[in-house]
Amino acid sequence: MSTAALQYAAALQETGCTLAQLEAAAAYLTGSAPLWEALCSPAVEANEKVAVLRRLPDFPGEGKLQDFLTVLARRGRFPLLPSIVAQYRQLKRREAGEGLCLLRCARDPGDQALAPVAQFLCKKHGYQAITFEIVVDPEVLGGFVLEIDGVTYDKSVRGQLQALAQSLQKG
Repeated sequence: MSTAALQYAAALQETGCTLAQLEAAAAYLTGSAPLWEALCSPAVEANEKVAVLRRLPDFPGEGKLQDFLTVLARRGRFPLLPSIVAQYRQLKRREAGEGLCLLRCARDPGDQALAPVAQFLCKKHGYQAITFEIVVDPEVLGGFVLEIDGVTYDKSVRGQLQALAQSLQKG
Protein backbone atom coordinates (compact mmCIF):
# COMPACT_ATOMS: atom_id res chain seq x y z
CA MET A 1 0.00 0.00 0.00
CA SER A 2 1.20 3.48 -0.75
CA THR A 3 1.98 6.21 1.72
CA ALA A 4 -0.28 8.54 -0.27
CA ALA A 5 -3.22 6.15 0.16
CA LEU A 6 -2.62 6.07 3.92
CA GLN A 7 -2.44 9.88 4.07
CA TYR A 8 -5.68 10.23 2.11
CA ALA A 9 -7.38 7.63 4.32
CA ALA A 10 -6.26 9.46 7.47
CA ALA A 11 -7.52 12.77 6.07
CA LEU A 12 -10.86 11.20 5.19
CA GLN A 13 -11.15 9.72 8.68
CA GLU A 14 -10.92 13.27 10.08
CA THR A 15 -14.08 14.22 8.14
CA GLY A 16 -16.21 11.71 10.03
CA CYS A 17 -17.04 9.69 6.92
CA THR A 18 -18.03 6.14 7.82
CA LEU A 19 -16.43 3.05 6.34
CA ALA A 20 -19.82 1.98 4.98
CA GLN A 21 -20.22 5.29 3.13
CA LEU A 22 -16.74 5.04 1.61
CA GLU A 23 -17.20 1.41 0.59
CA ALA A 24 -20.60 2.15 -1.00
CA ALA A 25 -19.19 5.08 -2.98
CA ALA A 26 -16.11 3.11 -4.07
CA ALA A 27 -18.26 0.14 -5.14
CA TYR A 28 -20.50 2.48 -7.15
CA LEU A 29 -17.54 4.14 -8.90
CA THR A 30 -15.51 1.00 -9.59
CA GLY A 31 -18.60 -1.04 -10.49
CA SER A 32 -18.98 0.64 -13.86
CA ALA A 33 -15.92 0.02 -16.05
CA PRO A 34 -16.49 3.04 -18.36
CA LEU A 35 -17.05 5.38 -15.41
CA TRP A 36 -14.02 4.08 -13.52
CA GLU A 37 -11.80 4.30 -16.62
CA ALA A 38 -12.89 7.90 -17.22
CA LEU A 39 -12.23 8.89 -13.60
CA CYS A 40 -8.76 7.32 -13.71
CA SER A 41 -7.84 8.50 -17.20
CA PRO A 42 -5.27 11.30 -17.46
CA ALA A 43 -6.86 12.18 -20.81
CA VAL A 44 -10.05 13.36 -19.07
CA GLU A 45 -9.79 16.86 -17.59
CA ALA A 46 -10.20 17.22 -13.83
CA ASN A 47 -13.13 19.63 -14.24
CA GLU A 48 -14.95 17.06 -16.40
CA LYS A 49 -14.40 14.40 -13.73
CA VAL A 50 -15.80 16.71 -11.05
CA ALA A 51 -18.82 17.50 -13.23
CA VAL A 52 -19.47 13.78 -13.76
CA LEU A 53 -19.23 13.11 -10.00
CA ARG A 54 -21.85 15.77 -9.31
CA ARG A 55 -24.30 14.38 -11.89
CA LEU A 56 -24.21 10.68 -11.02
CA PRO A 57 -27.69 9.23 -10.41
CA ASP A 58 -28.24 7.53 -7.04
CA PHE A 59 -24.63 8.17 -6.03
CA PRO A 60 -24.13 7.30 -2.34
CA GLY A 61 -21.35 9.87 -1.76
CA GLU A 62 -22.54 13.14 -0.25
CA GLY A 63 -21.14 16.06 1.74
CA LYS A 64 -17.57 15.58 2.94
CA LEU A 65 -17.18 12.35 0.95
CA GLN A 66 -18.20 14.19 -2.24
CA ASP A 67 -15.64 16.89 -1.40
CA PHE A 68 -12.98 14.22 -0.83
CA LEU A 69 -13.72 12.59 -4.20
CA THR A 70 -13.52 16.01 -5.83
CA VAL A 71 -10.01 16.42 -4.39
CA LEU A 72 -9.03 13.02 -5.82
CA ALA A 73 -10.38 14.08 -9.22
CA ARG A 74 -8.59 17.43 -9.22
CA ARG A 75 -5.26 15.86 -8.19
CA GLY A 76 -5.50 12.90 -10.59
CA ARG A 77 -5.52 10.44 -7.69
CA PHE A 78 -8.59 8.34 -8.49
CA PRO A 79 -6.51 5.21 -9.19
CA LEU A 80 -5.63 5.25 -5.47
CA LEU A 81 -9.27 4.83 -4.38
CA PRO A 82 -9.14 1.02 -3.85
CA SER A 83 -5.95 1.42 -1.79
CA ILE A 84 -7.50 4.30 0.16
CA VAL A 85 -10.48 2.09 1.03
CA ALA A 86 -8.14 -0.69 2.21
CA GLN A 87 -6.12 1.75 4.33
CA TYR A 88 -9.30 3.27 5.76
CA ARG A 89 -10.49 -0.22 6.72
CA GLN A 90 -7.17 -0.81 8.46
CA LEU A 91 -7.39 2.52 10.33
CA LYS A 92 -10.87 1.63 11.55
CA ARG A 93 -9.65 -1.79 12.69
CA ARG A 94 -6.80 -0.24 14.64
CA GLU A 95 -9.17 2.26 16.17
CA ALA A 96 -11.25 -0.67 17.40
CA GLY A 97 -8.15 -2.51 18.70
CA GLU A 98 -8.32 -5.13 15.96
CA GLY A 99 -5.40 -6.36 13.88
CA LEU A 100 -5.46 -7.82 10.40
CA CYS A 101 -3.25 -10.83 9.75
CA LEU A 102 -2.57 -12.41 6.37
CA LEU A 103 -2.20 -16.16 6.85
CA ARG A 104 -0.77 -18.20 3.97
CA CYS A 105 -1.05 -21.95 4.45
CA ALA A 106 -1.32 -25.16 2.43
CA ARG A 107 -4.86 -25.81 3.70
CA ASP A 108 -7.46 -23.92 5.74
CA PRO A 109 -6.61 -24.50 9.41
CA GLY A 110 -10.10 -23.89 10.83
CA ASP A 111 -11.16 -21.64 13.71
CA GLN A 112 -10.04 -23.99 16.47
CA ALA A 113 -6.42 -23.99 15.27
CA LEU A 114 -6.43 -20.21 14.80
CA ALA A 115 -7.49 -19.38 18.38
CA PRO A 116 -4.03 -19.85 19.99
CA VAL A 117 -2.39 -18.02 17.07
CA ALA A 118 -4.79 -15.10 17.53
CA GLN A 119 -4.07 -15.06 21.26
CA PHE A 120 -0.30 -14.95 20.61
CA LEU A 121 -0.64 -12.16 18.02
CA CYS A 122 -2.93 -10.08 20.27
CA LYS A 123 -0.41 -10.29 23.09
CA LYS A 124 2.61 -9.66 20.86
CA HIS A 125 1.10 -6.75 18.88
CA GLY A 126 -1.21 -5.24 21.51
CA TYR A 127 -4.55 -5.95 19.85
CA GLN A 128 -7.84 -6.94 21.43
CA ALA A 129 -8.81 -9.11 18.46
CA ILE A 130 -7.34 -10.41 15.21
CA THR A 131 -9.04 -10.88 11.86
CA PHE A 132 -7.40 -13.45 9.62
CA GLU A 133 -7.29 -13.14 5.86
CA ILE A 134 -6.56 -16.72 4.83
CA VAL A 135 -4.86 -17.51 1.54
CA VAL A 136 -4.54 -21.19 0.69
CA ASP A 137 -1.16 -21.51 -1.03
CA PRO A 138 0.03 -25.04 -1.88
CA GLU A 139 3.60 -23.71 -2.36
CA VAL A 140 3.84 -23.29 1.43
CA LEU A 141 3.93 -27.13 1.51
CA GLY A 142 3.01 -27.25 5.21
CA GLY A 143 2.94 -24.98 8.23
CA PHE A 144 2.10 -21.31 7.66
CA VAL A 145 3.35 -17.79 6.97
CA LEU A 146 1.81 -14.92 8.99
CA GLU A 147 2.08 -11.26 8.01
CA ILE A 148 0.91 -8.60 10.46
CA ASP A 149 1.96 -4.96 10.88
CA GLY A 150 4.89 -5.42 8.51
CA VAL A 151 6.23 -8.43 10.44
CA THR A 152 6.46 -11.86 8.81
CA TYR A 153 6.46 -15.07 10.81
CA ASP A 154 7.51 -17.89 8.48
CA LYS A 155 6.80 -21.28 10.03
CA SER A 156 6.34 -23.03 6.70
CA VAL A 157 8.01 -26.16 5.40
CA ARG A 158 9.05 -24.19 2.31
CA GLY A 159 10.67 -21.52 4.50
CA GLN A 160 12.54 -24.14 6.51
CA LEU A 161 13.78 -25.81 3.32
CA GLN A 162 14.98 -22.47 1.96
CA ALA A 163 16.78 -21.70 5.23
CA LEU A 164 18.43 -25.12 5.14
CA ALA A 165 19.54 -24.61 1.53
CA GLN A 166 21.05 -21.22 2.41
CA SER A 167 22.94 -22.59 5.40
CA LEU A 168 24.33 -25.45 3.26
CA GLN A 169 25.52 -22.97 0.63
CA LYS A 170 27.27 -20.83 3.26
CA GLY A 171 28.73 -23.72 5.28
